[in-house]
Amino acid sequence: MRWVSGVCFALALVFGVSLGGQTIDYTWGPALLALSLALLSAAGGASALKERGKGTWIALTFLFLAWGWVLWRCWGSPVQEFARADALLVGGMIAGCFWGLLAAPSGAAVRIVMLALAVLGLVNLAFVLCQVRDSSFSWPFASRPGFFPSGLFGHYNHLADFSVVSVALLAARFFFAGDSKLERIAQALGVIAATACVFISTSRGGMVALCATGATLMVLAALIAWRDKSKKARLLAIAALAGPLILALVAVPVLKHFQERRGIQDLSLSQFADNRTRLQLYGTAVDISMNHPLSGGGSRSYGWEKYAAWKPEEGGMLPRNDDFVHNEFLQSAVEYGWLGALLIGCGVLSAVLCSVAGLFSADPSSRFPRGPIDALMCGGLAAMAGTLVNSNFSFVTHTIPGAIYLGLAIGFALPRRAEEVYPSSRATLVAALLLLPLAGILAVTGIRGTRVYRAVWPVSFGKERLGVYAPGISLELMGDALEHWPSAHLAGRAGHVARRAAERQGQPEDEVRDWHSKAVEFYNRAGKLNPNDPEWALNRAIALSALNRNDEADRSYEEAVRLQGGMEGSFRARYYFAQHLFHRYHSAWESRACTPGQALTGFIRARDLLKEANSMTEQWVRGKEEAAFQKNLEDMIAFLEGAHVTPEPLLEQK
Repeated sequence: MRWVSGVCFALALVFGVSLGGQTIDYTWGPALLALSLALLSAAGGASALKERGKGTWIALTFLFLAWGWVLWRCWGSPVQEFARADALLVGGMIAGCFWGLLAAPSGAAVRIVMLALAVLGLVNLAFVLCQVRDSSFSWPFASRPGFFPSGLFGHYNHLADFSVVSVALLAARFFFAGDSKLERIAQALGVIAATACVFISTSRGGMVALCATGATLMVLAALIAWRDKSKKARLLAIAALAGPLILALVAVPVLKHFQERRGIQDLSLSQFADNRTRLQLYGTAVDISMNHPLSGGGSRSYGWEKYAAWKPEEGGMLPRNDDFVHNEFLQSAVEYGWLGALLIGCGVLSAVLCSVAGLFSADPSSRFPRGPIDALMCGGLAAMAGTLVNSNFSFVTHTIPGAIYLGLAIGFALPRRAEEVYPSSRATLVAALLLLPLAGILAVTGIRGTRVYRAVWPVSFGKERLGVYAPGISLELMGDALEHWPSAHLAGRAGHVARRAAERQGQPEDEVRDWHSKAVEFYNRAGKLNPNDPEWALNRAIALSALNRNDEADRSYEEAVRLQGGMEGSFRARYYFAQHLFHRYHSAWESRACTPGQALTGFIRARDLLKEANSMTEQWVRGKEEAAFQKNLEDMIAFLEGAHVTPEPLLEQK
C-alpha cells in the first residue's frame, strides 16, 4: 500500500501544480480527490506515531490549535465561498502534514514523491523556456494572467515558491538519504531545473527564499556532522558560516538584474527594499486589523475591507485591486485576528524547535541508518524556511499546492526514530478511522470540484472559448455548475459572458435585452453570494442602465460607490454613475419625460460625481474620452442655466 500512497500523493502534487495553482477553489478538485486517497492509503505507517517523542506531540498540539482557530473563524466568515476555500486549504495542509508523518523515510512512497518533484521541476523548466520565447504560451490553459515566466502556474511567484520547496526536499534527499544512483541523478536534475526556474521567473521573493533555503541546508549539514562527530564537521562548519555570505553576494547582482528586467531604473538595493506599493499594502492591512484585533474579519476579509480603508491621497489614486496583502502573516492577522496570527506563529515555531531538537537528540550509534530520516527532517526544515521567507512577499499558501507542500514540509520536519516500524493491523485500523472524516470531506469536495471544473473549463479556461463563441451553451454550463458549487466568482463570470453577448453587433433588440436581463440575474446572484464586492453591483448597474431600468440602476450605482470606498481608480463607479445620469436625464428631457429643471438637477448631480471621481484618479487614467464627456456635461449645464432654468427635485425612486 505504501507505493499506492506515494502514487496518489504524487498525483495530488501534479494536479495541484498543473490545474490548481490558483486561488479559485473548485480548480483544486482533482488535487483534493487524489490527496484523500493518498491520506487513507498512508494509514499503514501509523505504528510509527507511538515512537515519537513528547516534543512532536507538543508541536502537533500548537498546530491543531492554529488550524482549529482558522476553521472556527471560517465557520463565522461573512462570505461562504471564501470560508470554504480557506477550510479546504487547512484540510489540504493537515492532510499533507499527516502524510509526511506517516510516510516511511526510506519507503517507496517518499521515493515516488521525490521523483515526482524532480519531474515537475523539469517540466516547469521546459514550460518556462517556452514562455521566454513566447510569453503567450500557457498550455493547457487558453491564457495566463502574468507576463513573467510562470511554468505550469499562472503566477511567477507560485512557480518560484514551488521550485524553492523542490530544491530543499530534493537537495536534502540527494545529500543525506543514500538512494540509488539513478534516483540521485533524477534528484540532482530536479534541483538544477528548480533552481533555474527561480532565476528565470525573476521572482525577487523567490530569490531571497532560495538563498534562505540554501543557507538552512548548509547549517543543518554542519550540525549533523557535529552530532555524528564526522571528520567533515570542521569543513562543514566553515561552509555553514561562509555559505550564507556567498549566497548573499550572488543574490545582490541577481536581484539587480531582476529589477532591470522589470524596467526599474534605480537598481540599488535601497530601491529594492523601499517597495512603496508593498509598504502601503502592509500599512492598510495593519489599519484594518485594528478594527477587530482579536478575532479578525473572517476569510479573505482583507479583499473587501481594504476598499473603505484605502486613502487615495496617501496610498495612491490607482491602487491594485488585490485580495491579498502579499504577506501571509499580516493576511492572517486581518482575517483571523492577531490571536490567530499568534497561534499560527507558535505552531510553526514549535514545529521548527521540535525538529531541531530531534536532529540533535538522535543517536548516531544506532544500528539503523539515519540518512533517510535526516534527509526528510533537513529537507522539511529548509522547505519551511524558504516558504516562510517567500510568504513575506506573496500569497504562497492560498493555493492548494502551496498548502499541501507546506503541510508536507512540516510533517517531514517532525522527528521520528531510525528503526523501520512494521505496520500493525490495529494501528492501521485506528489511523484509518481517525483520518477517514478528513479524507471523506476532501474526497466529496474533490469530486464536486472536479465536476464543476470540467463543466466550466471550455468556458473560462480552455482554448475552446465557449464564453465568446457560444454564450448560450456557456450560461447553461455555468448555471449547472452554480447549483453544485455556489460561488460569486462563477456567477459573476456568467454575468460577464451575458454582457459580452449583448454587445455583439447586428442583433435584434429583443435578443440584446434578453442578454442584459440574464446578466442582471447572474450579477444579482453574485451580489447575494458576496455582497461586499463592488464589481457585482457596478456591473449590475451597467446592465440595468442598458435595459432602461433606471431607478434600479441608480440604486446599484449608489451601492457600488459605497462599496468601492477610496478605490475609484480601480472601479470608476462614480464616473460610470455620472455617465448613466447624464444619458438618463438627457434622454428623458428630449422625450419630455422630465422637465428641464429635473434634467438640470440630474446633470448637476453627475457633475458632482465627476468632480469626486477626478479628485480620486490620476489625469492619465481619465483620458481624452472622459475629458470630452466632462466638457459636454459642463456645456449642457451652462446652456440650461443660461436659459434661466432652475433645478427641480427629481421624482422619488420606486
